[in-house]
Amino acid sequence: GPPQPIRAAERGCAARDGSELAALARGGDAVAQRAFSRAGWALGIGIASAAALLDVRVVAVGGGFAEAGAVLWTPLREALAVHARLGYLDGLRVEPAALGQDAGLYGAAALVLAGDRYWRGRPTRQ
Repeated sequence: GPPQPIRAAERGCAARDGSELAALARGGDAVAQRAFSRAGWALGIGIASAAALLDVRVVAVGGGFAEAGAVLWTPLREALAVHARLGYLDGLRVEPAALGQDAGLYGAAALVLAGDRYWRGRPTRQ
């Protein structure tokens, strides 16, 4: 997302967006690599925490950053190894979304098209 390129630019990196930041990181730019290391580590911790709370077995990560390759996935998996150590998290899989960058759009469209078939009543405020 935009915060990573902005943060990297403040540290002297020339990337204008996430794709450029990923390309620079893969090419060895130290600032871009640190940005992805931070992002991957934070994402791994967040996924480990959410998986522990929700008891999920598979997490799909979509969006542009998910397509960055090893610069994101290596620190993400390292964070999972450290933070997803509860016994019932054994076998937790975190994979790139099969639909890639457009996964969220497809999910949103599916919800809209499903209409009331998905939502079994409206939540009420109390």
